[in-house]
Amino acid sequence: MRFLSHAETMRLFQRACVRAGVQIAYSQGFNPHQRMSLVLPRSVGVESDDEILCLWLKEGQTEIDAESLKSELPNGIEIVSVETSQAKSIPEPISARYIMSVRWLGHPFPGGQYIDDKIRRQIEEILAGDKVMVDRRTGENSRTKPVDVRPFLESIKVEQDRVAVDCKISQAGTIRVDEILGLLHLKTADLTGPVKRTGVQWKGL
Repeated sequence: MRFLSHAETMRLFQRACVRAGVQIAYSQGFNPHQRMSLVLPRSVGVESDDEILCLWLKEGQTEIDAESLKSELPNGIEIVSVETSQAKSIPEPISARYIMSVRWLGHPFPGGQYIDDKIRRQIEEILAGDKVMVDRRTGENSRTKPVDVRPFLESIKVEQDRVAVDCKISQAGTIRVDEILGLLHLKTADLTGPVKRTGVQWKGL
């Protein structure tokens, strides 16, 4: 499921709700659509175990049959809990943790050397700087613009065979997974599994 895009994940939930008989409210206008929001978009290829899906129900429906909805979802997507809310605004993410299991971290790689010290030095250099600039791709024309991602980095830690990155999320944005890997000079081939997003902190929950 991690290879689904944000739009594909939304369509998956839209169809599951129809099959489960969940009465979702529709937007107004010439192109009405189901009112739902997967609050924190996830990068393709990234696993996540801490998501919030907000659904606006039709007038008169006050609850969701969670078991029916669960039965319509594919393996790899699990509903942990369902709650109703009278809040006028949806929760806002304010921070998240990304976990990357790194090949050879904590073990000698071919040649008998260790990469721990190299990564630790890189982390110290990143966190010591007042600014950390990355070239961010924007739009479909593949243009790039320089972005200072230092305000979004709370901490970067080496934990046994993995690197844990705590990131801030705000109206100004956040740091992207590919940017984190680039700062650490890591490629996907250097990882033993997918990057996982976890421990999301929410405002207004």
